[in-house]
Amino acid sequence: MPMAYSLDQMNCLVRTRAWGSVTNADLHGYYHGLAADPRFGRDFRELVDLSAVLHFVVESTLIREVASWTVFRAGARRAFIAITDLAFGLSRMFSAYAEDAGQHIEVFRDAGAAERWLEQSEGCSPGHPPARAA
Repeated sequence: MPMAYSLDQMNCLVRTRAWGSVTNADLHGYYHGLAADPRFGRDFRELVDLSAVLHFVVESTLIREVASWTVFRAGARRAFIAITDLAFGLSRMFSAYAEDAGQHIEVFRDAGAAERWLEQSEGCSPGHPPARAA
C-alpha cells in the first residue's frame, strides 16, 4: 500500500505520507488501519503529505464516503500538502465533504505553511491519554 503513517503521541500528531499510485483500496485501508491502531486518538491532528503521489485511481464516491467518517473528532485540525493541481483538487473535494461531518481540513501547497497552521491548534495534552477512536 503506498500510504503509511507514523504517530507522534507526545504531540498528538499523525504524519501520513502517500506515494506512487493511490487507489480506492489504499485510501479505504489507510483509514480503517488508523482507526484500529490502539496508539491513535481521535483528538490527534494530522499532516498528510501527497507530494510524492504520481497517480490517483480513486472514485469520487469513495472520497465522499471516507471523508464522512469520523475517525478524527470534530474540529481536529488536519492539513493536506498537495503540490500538483490534481492532488490539490482532490484534497479540496475531500475537505468539502469532510466539512459536512464537522472535520476541519485545510489544503496547502507548501509543507511549512501546513505545519505552521497545525501548530496553531490544540490537540490532546502531552502526557494525557488521547480519546480513543470510535
